[in-house]
Amino acid sequence: MPGTLFVVATPIGNLEDLTFRALRTLREVDVIAAEDTRRTAKLLAHYEIRKPLVSLREHNEAQETPRLLDQLSAGKNIALVSDAGTPTIADPGARLVRSAHERQLPVVPIPGPSAVITALSVSGFSGSQFVFLGFPPSSGLARSRWFEELAAEPRVSVFFEAPHRIRRTLSELRSYLGNKQILIARELTKRFENLVIAQTNGGVETKEIGEFTVVVSERPIEPELELAKADQGADLVGRLTDNSAFDIDGAVSIASKVTGADDREIRKVIKKRKILADRQKQP
Repeated sequence: MPGTLFVVATPIGNLEDLTFRALRTLREVDVIAAEDTRRTAKLLAHYEIRKPLVSLREHNEAQETPRLLDQLSAGKNIALVSDAGTPTIADPGARLVRSAHERQLPVVPIPGPSAVITALSVSGFSGSQFVFLGFPPSSGLARSRWFEELAAEPRVSVFFEAPHRIRRTLSELRSYLGNKQILIARELTKRFENLVIAQTNGGVETKEIGEFTVVVSERPIEPELELAKADQGADLVGRLTDNSAFDIDGAVSIASKVTGADDREIRKVIKKRKILADRQKQP
């Protein structure tokens, strides 16, 4: 019977954030595949866990994956962990997980801490839609294009940045984004945790120490543009309902998809137009 690959989320700072299920899993598996065995050894020592550790880094994942798959096929249970947070999220491990699926070996997620979700939860920005962008490229044309895509993104954006590049990144945010709100989260869940909400067109200062997660607010809704979309949607509803080709609900649904206007706003415009038309009919 094959073993199971457990993808285990570990604390991003505060060791008390390890879940009971993750703790039990780490105690019960046969092998732990870790991004940095030295950092994982500290976590294991804190909870008095003694297990064989295998290094699984970006540069050796292709080499180590077949060996780990063989162990899984032989019946050994393996826990995959990263330095902090949820494995494979801007961290190694995806190749191992994908290969395990291809071999039809059991893969079980053990959810827990994530710097992306943690930062988003304290940003005050809408979490209904967001994108995670990893780390910005370090330099060159790829970096410029990355910031251009960030500036064009209408949803909330979350990304990581290295401490030695954070000041440069904040400066570039001012250049590309204009006036948008950002959250700079430094050392999340650790002793010197620091959260700063700022406008990108203002002066933002932060210590170049620790790990950084940056959240960029969604694009502000432009009232005039939204009203224009709703007007276009109401016009389209009128054309669709002429001669009873569509009922009102179907027409509003189609108009919303075509114009990008919220269906509630389209209905408001239709209602206002009807009230205005009724008033004009009155003697």
